[in-house]
Formats: sequence, C-alpha cells, structure tokens
Amino acid sequence: MNVKLLLILLVAFCGCSSSASLKRSPYHYEYKNKFYYLETLYKTTWFKAFMACSKMGMELLSIDSDEEFDKIHEFVKDKMEYKNDLEIWTSGVIKEKDQFGWINSGNPVFSRWHPNQPNNYSGHQFCLNIWYFNKQFLLNDMECDTNMYFICESRKV
Repeated sequence: MNVKLLLILLVAFCGCSSSASLKRSPYHYEYKNKFYYLETLYKTTWFKAFMACSKMGMELLSIDSDEEFDKIHEFVKDKMEYKNDLEIWTSGVIKEKDQFGWINSGNPVFSRWHPNQPNNYSGHQFCLNIWYFNKQFLLNDMECDTNMYFICESRKV
C-alpha cells in the first residue's frame, strides 16, 4: 500500500494530531510558524478539501504575504509535476463581488492574481485556487465543485 495513502488513512481514522505525523512526510513543508501538507494523491472539490484538512486537524491554505506565497510556490514546484493547468485549492472564498478573503482568518486576499482575475466567469466562481497557467503560478477564482489538489496548513504551537 502506498505509504502516503496509509498515513492519510491513519490520521483520518484515529483522529490524532497531524503535526507530528506530517513532519516526516515528504509532502510536508515547514515555514515560519506554519506546517503545510500538499495533497497530491487525489483531486477533490473545495468543500471536500476543506473537510479532509479538518480531519487531519488542519485548515485549507491561507497565504499571509508575498514571501509565504513564494515559499509555497517553491514547495509545489519541488513536489509535483509542474505543468500547465496545475490547480491547487486554498481557503480563499468570495466575500463580495470581486473581493476574496481567507476563510481561516477573514483577511483579504492580496494581489497575486492571474491577469483579469478574479472574473467570476461562470457566475459561480466563489472559491480560490492557485493555478499554474501560461508559465505563471498565481491566484484564480473557480467553481467550488471543481476537482483539484489542495494544501492544508496548521500553526505551530
């Protein structure tokens, strides 16, 4: 059985704290006061990603600064097949027309948007992802029921 899958199942079923387990995972990253976990085994909707992070005692990714965004970018580039249309869920959600915030903190999303984004193209793009497109790794609004990878985070205690 895949070690990563086994780790996810153990954490999900035993309800134990994920920080100690994820420290040993190659899909774990530590930066300043946060631990991150990059899910590359399966894709899911924003809502299911939110629940998967919660089951591990974590939250969907919130990005507090350009520096943190750059560190996340390096981590993803190192751990995934870095190709056009790579999409990763964050905790960003729409607050008002064209205004997004991080669901974990309520803070506004800063300016690392793809050109002409957010655009609410379908009228239902209420969730925020990181999208690698046209050689740019930037933020994008997307329909919440789209399946994609995700990043969880937790604060160091």
